[in-house]
Amino acid sequence: MNNILPIGAILRDRYQIIDILSTKTGFGITYKVKDRNHPNQRILVLKQLKKPTPASLKIEYLPIAEQQEKINQVWANYLRLFTKETQALAKLGETYHQIPTIHERFTELGEEFYAQEYIEGHSLTAEIQRGKKLAEDKVKSLLTEILEVVEYIQNIKNNKGYAVIHRDIKPENIIRKNEDDKLVIIDFGLVKEITFIGRKICSILGGTPGYIAPEIVLGLVSFASDIYSIGMIGIFAITGEDPSFTPTLSKNWQTKANVSPEFADFLNKMICEDYTKRFQNAQEALTALTANKTPPPPKIKLPIKLITGFVLAVVVVMGIMLIPKNTDNPLIGDGQEKQGQLTTADQKELASDKIFEVYEFTSQKKQYLTVEIVSNDFNPIFTIRKLDDQNFMTVTDVANKDNNFTATIMVEKGEYELKIKSENAALGDYVIKAWITDIK
Repeated sequence: MNNILPIGAILRDRYQIIDILSTKTGFGITYKVKDRNHPNQRILVLKQLKKPTPASLKIEYLPIAEQQEKINQVWANYLRLFTKETQALAKLGETYHQIPTIHERFTELGEEFYAQEYIEGHSLTAEIQRGKKLAEDKVKSLLTEILEVVEYIQNIKNNKGYAVIHRDIKPENIIRKNEDDKLVIIDFGLVKEITFIGRKICSILGGTPGYIAPEIVLGLVSFASDIYSIGMIGIFAITGEDPSFTPTLSKNWQTKANVSPEFADFLNKMICEDYTKRFQNAQEALTALTANKTPPPPKIKLPIKLITGFVLAVVVVMGIMLIPKNTDNPLIGDGQEKQGQLTTADQKELASDKIFEVYEFTSQKKQYLTVEIVSNDFNPIFTIRKLDDQNFMTVTDVANKDNNFTATIMVEKGEYELKIKSENAALGDYVIKAWITDIK
C-alpha cells in the first residue's frame, strides 16, 4: 500500500511537497510541489502511482504467497504501461497546451512518480453543479470545447503515430485555465496509448461510476469510451443531476431536461450502450454537433470471436483492394474471407524476415483499413509501407494477449505494401479478410 508523504518532504533533492491534492484518484496520490531547482521555484503536480492490493484485485481468497505473486505480475504490467503512457503524454504535451506537460518520471523510496505542469484555474465542477441546469446553447458550447481537446489527443497524426484514450473524463478532470480561459484535461492516470482507431482490449480497468462507458467493465476500451463520458458530462449540465449519484440517469435523463429533439438525439448517440453505435471518435461527434444533426450509426463490422487462433485487426476505408503479389485473385474490402498459407515457397533466403507474404493495395483517399487474420499455426507479425517509402513499419501489438494481435492504421492516398510474416519462420495456414471505413 502506498505511503502518503508528509508536507515538507523532499524528493530527488528537488521536489518539496507543499500540499496533498488527492488520495482518492484511480491513479494514486497527487501532490502539489515546489521545484527547488527551477530559477522561479515553479509549482508542479507530482503523481505517485498506486500499487495494487489483494482487495483491489479481489484476490483475498488466495494464499498469501499467491496473492503476492499476482500483485507482482500486475504491478510489472502496470509499470510497463505506465512507461508507455508517460512517453505518449510527454510527446503530446510538447506541442499541445491543453494537456499538462510532463517534466520527469522517476523512482524513489520504492515508489513510482512523475512530475507534470500545475494548471492554475478551476475545474468544471464550478460550472456544472447539482441542481443547476444549463441552457442548451451553453451545453453545446461546453461540449464543443471538450471535444476539440479530445479530438487532438485522439489524432494519431498529431503525435507521430500515438493516440490516447483517457478513460476517466469527468468534470473534476477538466480545468479551465486562468491564463487564457481554455480547457485542459488532466489526470491521465488511466490512459491507454494506442496506435489504431477502434476496438481495444485493455489490461487495467478504471473509471468513475456514472461516467465510465459500459464496455470498459467488460475489458474493452476504444475512442468511443471517452465519447460516452463526455456525453454524460453534457447530460449532467443540462439536467443538473450528477451521474455519479444517479445510476439510472443515462436511461431517463430526457424526463429531467428541456432539450430540442435534435440535441437529444445527439446526446443519446454519445451515450449509446452499444459502443459500435456511438460516435466512434471526437471528430465524428464534433462534425455532427457543428452541423446540428446526428448521422446514422456507422456500419462497422466487429472482429469475430475466436476460441483458438489469432486475430489481427488493422483499420481503413472505401476504395481499397488488397491484391496478393503475382496473383489474379484479389481480396476485396468487403469482409469476405480468403485462404492464405506460409510455406517454404515463401522463404526469402536473403531476407532477414525469412518467410513472409506481401499484399498490395491502393488507397484513393485518406481512410481507415481493417484487416483480420486468423491462424491456428503461427503468430503473425504485421508490417506496412507506402511504395515510395524505403522501409516497412511494424504495427504495434496492442492486444496484450498471446495469439491475439490487434492494430488499426490510417492510410493516405497512394500505393501500399502489406507484409505478413510469422514468428520464428513458422509455416502454416491463415485466413485473411478486409473491410473499409470512411473517415467522417
